[in-house]
Amino acid sequence: MSATLGFISMFWCIMLFPMLHAVILDTESKSSSSPIANLTLNPRKLKLTWDSSVTVTEYSCSMHVGLHMAKKTVYNKTCMFNTELAQPIHKGALFQVQAMYNHTSYSAEVRFIPQGMNGTSVENFSCVIYNISFMNCTWKAGRNAPEDTKYFLFLKYPKEDEQECPHYIRDALGRHIACSFQDVKDIKEKVYFLVNGSSNELEIQFYDEYIDLYKIEKLTPPSNITVNCSEEQLQCTVQWKQPHLSHLEGNAAECFEYQIEIRNNANSEESSTESHTVTRRSYTFQNYNGEKKYTLQIRAKGDTCRISENWGEWSEPIEFGNPDDTVLTATIVLLLIALGTILVALVIFFLCKRYCSLKKLFSPVPQPKNKFDELFQLSDKNIQRECMDLPPTKYETEEITTVEEIK
Repeated sequence: MSATLGFISMFWCIMLFPMLHAVILDTESKSSSSPIANLTLNPRKLKLTWDSSVTVTEYSCSMHVGLHMAKKTVYNKTCMFNTELAQPIHKGALFQVQAMYNHTSYSAEVRFIPQGMNGTSVENFSCVIYNISFMNCTWKAGRNAPEDTKYFLFLKYPKEDEQECPHYIRDALGRHIACSFQDVKDIKEKVYFLVNGSSNELEIQFYDEYIDLYKIEKLTPPSNITVNCSEEQLQCTVQWKQPHLSHLEGNAAECFEYQIEIRNNANSEESSTESHTVTRRSYTFQNYNGEKKYTLQIRAKGDTCRISENWGEWSEPIEFGNPDDTVLTATIVLLLIALGTILVALVIFFLCKRYCSLKKLFSPVPQPKNKFDELFQLSDKNIQRECMDLPPTKYETEEITTVEEIK
C-alpha cells in the first residue's frame, strides 16, 4: 500500500511541478485506524492537503528540514507554510499532520526526496542588490555537472507567480552562471529562489533558497557631504545625508550606522588614518592642522529597521585642509597655458612671415583730412606758378669808370 501511494505521489509531483525532480513518498500512519488519509504535498506552494473520516476541529502540521522545524495549527484540512516559516527543500524534507480524536493522537507524514546525481546542483549561490533596484545573482556549476548542463533561475514573491531570469551570463562552456535583474521591487519581502538544471547525460539536482532582499542590499554611499573647518578651534565639522532607500519612507535617521575614515595625506612616514563609527549624521574632527591635507570617506550600514547590516559603498574621496598642492597644480597649469600661447603666437608669426604680406596683414589706418594743410599746399602751388609766369629779367652791361682826384 505504501509503495503504491508513493508511486502515485511521485507521478503527481512531476506532472504538477515539472521544474523539480523529486519523489514524494506517503508513509503509513502509525495507527491503522487513523482518520487522516490521502495526505498530499504541493511542493510548489509547500501546501499539504488531506482527508479525514471523522470530524476534527484542530490539526497540527509541521515541516522538518534537517535540524529546523516549522510548526503551525490549522482548523481545516489544508496547511500551507508561508515564506516566513518555510525552509529550502533541495536536501529533502519531512511533512507531518497530527490530530486528536477521542483522546487518541493520530498522524500521517509525507517525505519529499530530491532526485538527481549529487554534486550536479549549483554551488556558491549568492545575490546582491545595488543602486537601489538592480540585482545580480551568481553561482558556480556543480562539480559533477556535465558540460551540457543548463541552469535556469526563478524567483517568486509571496502571492505572485514565479518569474524567470531575464538576462543570463554564460561561462566559456555556454552554461548559465549568473543573472541580472532590473527594477527589483519590494526589497522588504522574503523571496523564494530556485535554480533548476537539465542535461542530456544526467538528472540535475535543483537548488532553492529563501532570501530577505533587504539583507543582501549594498547600500549607496551617504550624500551631500560637507566639511567646515576652523583653524581657531582646530576642528572640522562633517555633515551628510543618509543613503537613499526604496523600501523605507519618512525619516530613517535612527536606522543607520556610519563609518568615517580620515587620512592624513602627508609623506609616508607621517601619514595616518583615523576610523570612527557614529550613529548620527554629523561628526567633529579634532586636532585639525591647517598646514596638512586630509582625505575623507564615509559608508553606512543598517543599525536597526529592515536594512542590510553589511557595510555599503564608500563615498567619493573628499579633500580638505592645506591647499598647497592645489595652488601648485594651478600654477603649473597657468604656466603651461602661457607657454602654449607663446608657442602658438610664434608659429602664427613665422607662418605669416613666410606666406603672407605684412603690409596686407597690417594695412595703414586712414587719417582725417586737415583743411589747413590743403590750404597751405594750394598757396604754395599758386606762388610757384606765379614765379614761373614772370618774364625773364634782362641783364645790361654797365661800364664802371674810376675817377681819381689830382692834387
